[in-house]
Amino acid sequence: MSERKKQIRFSENDDLSLLKEVLAKNPFKDRTKWSEISDTVSRGSFVVDGRRVRERTNLMLDHHKKSNAESKKKSGVVEEYDEKTALLDDILELKEEEEKVKETEKEKKSADDQKGKDVRKRALENLSKDEEENQTPKKRTSSTNVMEYLQTKVNIENENKREELKLRSEELRLERERFELEREERRERIETEKKEKAFMLQLLEKVLNQK
Repeated sequence: MSERKKQIRFSENDDLSLLKEVLAKNPFKDRTKWSEISDTVSRGSFVVDGRRVRERTNLMLDHHKKSNAESKKKSGVVEEYDEKTALLDDILELKEEEEKVKETEKEKKSADDQKGKDVRKRALENLSKDEEENQTPKKRTSSTNVMEYLQTKVNIENENKREELKLRSEELRLERERFELEREERRERIETEKKEKAFMLQLLEKVLNQK
């Protein structure tokens, strides 16, 4: 009977190390990065593979989203921001951004495929129409004209596609720059809130000590 595989448990420090690597390597864009992340966080008897770190990350993100949803339902509740919360906020936004990019690319590919089908369909319809209208001696000339028309249409479509891809690449670059800027602003805001809370705690301790 084969030996049961030892269950790996993540400590708080393990979670922090994992989240930092996820934010740095962005495996949502490149799935092969999960393996690199697992190699980085594994040490000693704590050994995990790409699948395990992916599952752990998604589990923490799910819990984080539920926690955020519950916090929004409560009024007058001051949220406690720590390093793990800040990392989860950044990673959640990073994941959603990559999902948005992939969905846009998927829609673009679908539209391009449909456009190509429409061009081929129109070309075949024109070919059939020319063959019906022209006499037998002119069939070869008609076919040649249609093929030239088809090639011209394909060239135009390819040029349009290249321009659209170039434009989309520029849009994605701007979106990533905006994301980086917003992430930095969020970190600064969290740091400011932490300092304010620490100051309030100090004041509260002084008041309590005076009583």
